[in-house]
Amino acid sequence: METISLNGRWELRGRPQEGPDTEICLPAVVPGCVQLDLSREGYLPADLFMGENILQTEKYEEYEWWYTRTFTAPSAGENVYLVFEGVDCLAEYYLNDRLIGESRNMMISHEFPVGHLLKEGENTLTVHIRSSVIAAHYENYSVTAMMTWENAPVQTALRRAPHTYGWDIMPRAVTAGLWRDVKLEVRDSIRLSQLFFHTTSTTCTLLYEVESKWSDFKDMELEAIGYCGDSSFAVRVPLTTGKAGRVELPIKDPKTWWPYGYGEANVYDAVVRLYQGGRPVHEQTASFGLRTVQLDRTDVTDGTSGRFRFLINGVEIMCKGSNWVPLDAFHCRDAERYDEALALVKDIGCNILRCWGGNVYEQQKFFDFCDRNGVMIWQDFSMACRIYPDTEDFARQIEQEVTWVVRQFRNHPSLILWAGDNEVDMVMLAFTKPSVNRITREVIPPIIAQNDFSRPYLPSSPYISDEVYEKRPEVSMSEDHVWGPRDYFKSSFYKESRAHFISETGYHGCPSLESIQKFITPEKVWPYHHNSEWILHSSDQRGNDYRVMLMEKQVRQLFGTVPTTPEKYILASQISQAEAKKYFIERMRIGRPQKTGVIWWNLLDGWPQMSDAVVDYYFTKKLAYDYIKRSQAPFVIAADEIANWRTRIFACNDTLERKTGHVTVTDAETGEILLDTEFTANVNTSTCIGEIPLFYSDRKVLVIRWEANGETGVNHYLCGYPPFDLDWYVALMKELSV
Repeated sequence: METISLNGRWELRGRPQEGPDTEICLPAVVPGCVQLDLSREGYLPADLFMGENILQTEKYEEYEWWYTRTFTAPSAGENVYLVFEGVDCLAEYYLNDRLIGESRNMMISHEFPVGHLLKEGENTLTVHIRSSVIAAHYENYSVTAMMTWENAPVQTALRRAPHTYGWDIMPRAVTAGLWRDVKLEVRDSIRLSQLFFHTTSTTCTLLYEVESKWSDFKDMELEAIGYCGDSSFAVRVPLTTGKAGRVELPIKDPKTWWPYGYGEANVYDAVVRLYQGGRPVHEQTASFGLRTVQLDRTDVTDGTSGRFRFLINGVEIMCKGSNWVPLDAFHCRDAERYDEALALVKDIGCNILRCWGGNVYEQQKFFDFCDRNGVMIWQDFSMACRIYPDTEDFARQIEQEVTWVVRQFRNHPSLILWAGDNEVDMVMLAFTKPSVNRITREVIPPIIAQNDFSRPYLPSSPYISDEVYEKRPEVSMSEDHVWGPRDYFKSSFYKESRAHFISETGYHGCPSLESIQKFITPEKVWPYHHNSEWILHSSDQRGNDYRVMLMEKQVRQLFGTVPTTPEKYILASQISQAEAKKYFIERMRIGRPQKTGVIWWNLLDGWPQMSDAVVDYYFTKKLAYDYIKRSQAPFVIAADEIANWRTRIFACNDTLERKTGHVTVTDAETGEILLDTEFTANVNTSTCIGEIPLFYSDRKVLVIRWEANGETGVNHYLCGYPPFDLDWYVALMKELSV
């Protein structure tokens, strides 16, 4: 297959779609979006994230746009396709002034056969993009008042990333443009249109579909070869079953794929070829992993009798990781942030990422990284926090999207769950029984069943079944998002959650002063009270300072006072966040076997803001990053909460290797040794290895040091009731370099 890139410079024209007949013309960069082109050419500020500049993008939301470029036709005249990997959002495509197709989904790719339309020499390609906000104005909604995120006016029927209309982690930025690659592909006349490696932990069956003319489909063979270290397979068979079939791959010395902490993330690299008359006519590369995945869950729980756990290769996995949210408010810049963002995932020790339903679908590079680093992926379909239309047209859109997504990513061993949406069940709960949502109950499941029979499916996160709906509040969901009042992180709301698996929870932390100065104008850096720029970057575009003041309240809760200088306030806020995230993770680990996973919110910001992220938009780490890195290591020793005049010390061993060693717990302030003992930690469980007498009135920092199986580690625990003295805390932690 020959590929010709159409990225680079295009010409862009725009005008109000339903306004004065005034037109602007400017150069555009593809992949890109009109907002960045307008910024580059001076129609919008150079830094759209500085101060309140992002608000200026709204004046172009009602424009329609024309992208145009010329290209030279390839020499081959057949099997030529125009491929658009991401178009935002409502588009018509013209080749040499002839309409060749339309699209209305920014999150999947679109392709059009054009071989019969190309002319020799120069050809002109034009993409017309209509205004999303105007199109949404004419939508017919299935209910009079559509419940949405924070009651903001949003467009649910349009298939664009939900966050683009504004979220608590993102500004309103209703983008338009060709945001992923554009290319011409000259494809083989005989080719594989589908490849699916269906695996167990030791075997693999290759399912395939061949695309060709009937007259070409004779004397054909399929060959598949692959390697993972010294394990390999090779098979070559005649195609006797028609255009689709299956082949058992004879894998020698099979190597199983495991999540991080539980074994090697073994990935097979494969080549599949088609032969006709003994001559190779087509080749595709792919990769896969040998593993099984099971979601063992109950709809309801009282905290002990239910369950929600993932088993990989029959082994329960303690899941520890982050929600994966937009890498950038302008998604054309996502790709350039991948390397640094994914390096953080590995460094901080995540073994799971939840691809949140307000986002776009990530690219193959993301999934490839997770495959080879043992990072499990929980994939939401892109619907979040609103009631979606119950129309046949919308159902057909979702069918097309889900089919594309499943076929794109089903070969990745890291992908362990499809989830219908994010919090749509919770929104519907305010009006009706969530099970009336036929999109996630009726439309999506058969598509997954037909295209991927190797993964579980969850209709919503959290999922509210009829039993939960009818028996609440006596019963709880086995998997939940734990937000609530966002008060003290050790309050009863957090401590008494009955969920076995927490797939969202977080706590605010202020970015560094250096970072704040990059996105807040000098006169608005301090103070934060009644500060429109802090409010906007919290992220609220309606003037509500709730999240700004929430961060202050969390500082006051922990330290009893609020520092009046930016440096000290930022430090106090980051300590508050770090202790909270540490607490959430360690409580779940100590709580095994009832507790089986925590996916905290979140690793990295997609625009500069005051947020729950532990790394800001500029890749500057907050204090919580280091605390989390220790708390979710495959093996850690941690302290439980005080109860019955003591605190218990647990060895949390989320590996398949038995640990033996020695642990010492000391009072950081006095140096007194509180526990000094040998220990043994069984595989894949948490074991109480000692206890320390303590009063609730004690305010101590416990320092936990250990050696196990030849490796050393350190952790700490802040015990007692707040308020704590900020200077006391800082001095102890600095001295210990913990």
